[in-house]
Amino acid sequence: MADDDQTREDDLRRLLTDAIEVQLAALKAAITFWSEWIEQTSAYVQSATKSLSTITAEDQQAKDVLLELVDTGRASLRAITEIPRHTATAFIAELDRLDTKNDATPPRAKRRGAAHRKRASRVKV
Repeated sequence: MADDDQTREDDLRRLLTDAIEVQLAALKAAITFWSEWIEQTSAYVQSATKSLSTITAEDQQAKDVLLELVDTGRASLRAITEIPRHTATAFIAELDRLDTKNDATPPRAKRRGAAHRKRASRVKV
C-alpha cells in the first residue's frame, strides 16, 4: 500500500512538473511572438516616419518615396504574418527539448514510471 501511495505521489509530481514545463514553454513562445512583433512594427514605424518626413520636405521625390513606403509596408506585413509560424516552431522545439530531457531519466525510474502508468490507467477518476 505504501508503494501505491509513493507511486501516486510520483505520478502526481510528474504530471504537475509536465504541466508547469508546458506553461513555461507557452510563455516563452508568447515572449518570442511579442518580441518579434515589436521589432517588426518598430522597423516599419521608423521607415514610415523617415519616408513621411522626406515626402513633406521634397515634393519632387514624393512618388518614389511613397512607392518605397508601400513596399516597406508590404514587407512588414509579410514579416508580421510569419510571426505565428515562428512562434509555433519555437514552442514545439521547446516541448521537444523538454521531452528529450525527460527521456533521459535513469532506466530504473523509467521502468517504475511505466509500471505506474499502467496502474494509473486502470484507476478510474
